Amino acid sequence: IFPFAKNKQRQKLRPTTELTLNGNYQRRPEFVRVIAGAGWAYNWYSNRNRFKHKLDLVDISYIYLPKVTDEFRNNINVLSVDNPLLRYSYDDHFIMRMAYAVYLSNLNPESIKPSGNIYTFRMVNEVAGNLLYGISNAMSSSPRPEDGYSIFGIRYAQYYKCDMDYTYTFLFNEKNSLSLHIGAGVAVPYGNSEMLPFEKRYFSGGANSVRGWSVRSLGPGSYQRKDPVSDFMNQCGDIRLDLNVEYRSKLIWKLELAAFIDAGNIWTIKEYETQPGGAFKINKFYKELALAYGLGLRLDFDFFVLRLDLGMKAYNPLVSDKSKWVISYQNFNRDAALHFAVGYPF
Repeated sequence: IFPFAKNKQRQKLRPTTELTLNGNYQRRPEFVRVIAGAGWAYNWYSNRNRFKHKLDLVDISYIYLPKVTDEFRNNINVLSVDNPLLRYSYDDHFIMRMAYAVYLSNLNPESIKPSGNIYTFRMVNEVAGNLLYGISNAMSSSPRPEDGYSIFGIRYAQYYKCDMDYTYTFLFNEKNSLSLHIGAGVAVPYGNSEMLPFEKRYFSGGANSVRGWSVRSLGPGSYQRKDPVSDFMNQCGDIRLDLNVEYRSKLIWKLELAAFIDAGNIWTIKEYETQPGGAFKINKFYKELALAYGLGLRLDFDFFVLRLDLGMKAYNPLVSDKSKWVISYQNFNRDAALHFAVGYPF
């Protein structure tokens, strides 16, 4: 059911159609959350399979909280006076998006072992809410309400988001390689949204980011969290930047050793009272790039990789100027993070 190609072209394009349904049910003492979704997408190749394309014709997500305790709701109402992100994260909301992704690589998809240096490039552009906003404007005889337009009583999100990743791997020989990676992304809410849905915002730290920090514990910018348990929601942003260098060396059997250096952070597009120091500013963002280094062990089974990485903080933009550079490691729990993951980080 691929509509963009004639029968003679299909053998070259290798098109496929994806129809997806997904559901997620979360039950906690404080609330019950249901996330449901559906999608219709097309995939195809071009230029001798070097380019892979994906068009999400429509992708719908519905986040619904059918049950919330009165105590939890009251706490959210009190705290959200100073933190709108907190309230928005526990409101019902609707996302209807379209996206186009292109993936470029010189690696033959039919070959497991590469024969030379490898490069890959991925770019994803997505927009959400434009069609619904146009319909709402056309059908409404009054200005947009203060709380925004809604569909079936649920406010829908409107934003633009772009992500890019580029990786180049030097293969010195069968056992040694050096991989370089740069990743960046930006997401802008507009129209019917004052901020991005929590599910669409960026976070930093973790197994595929700056590995000296645990997941969702870095940024935005120089923002310093007060409580590591309750303040994690504020550690998200609208802009991301990741820079990575990793040397990989095969030891024995399937075992591989890696040494890496990571840099990066996230930022918000504008200043939020609940995220002081988190906004992106061209004259200081480079001072807020966190730096980490470390070692990793991998089991490479050709079709998949099991990975264990130990990252150490080197430059921490979240502390005072006098102690940004981490020299002593007297507090190992504070200055290191251990990550287990499946697959290479980039």
